[in-house]
Amino acid sequence: MRSWISARRILCVILLAPLALGMGISEQEFLCENAAAHLEECCPSFAPTPALCQQNIGCNGNEELWLTADESRCIQERECGDLVGSNVCEQAAARMKLAEGGSAGVARPAVCR
Repeated sequence: MRSWISARRILCVILLAPLALGMGISEQEFLCENAAAHLEECCPSFAPTPALCQQNIGCNGNEELWLTADESRCIQERECGDLVGSNVCEQAAARMKLAEGGSAGVARPAVCR
C-alpha cells in the first residue's frame, strides 16, 4: 500500500512539474485545440496541422494564435450543422492557410461570431 502512494506521488510530480514550471499550454492554446478538434469532427474537409494552435510571437511582440479565445469558444458552442451551414468551416480553412503562410500581423476576418 505504501509503495502505491509513493508511486502515485511521483507520477503526480512528473505530470504537474511542467505546468508549475510554465511549460504547459496557455488557456488560449487549450481553447484553440478544442475548437480545432470540433471543426475536424464537423467539417468534412477540415484537417488541422499539428502545430496549428501553438502560440507565436508576432513582429510587434503580440502573441498570435490561429483563433482568438472568443472564436474558439464560439466554435465549440455551435452544433456541426450550424458550423457547416454558416460557412465557419470554410472560414476556418482559409484562416488556417493564412496561419500556415506566416501572415503574422495581417488583418484576418473573423471565423466565428
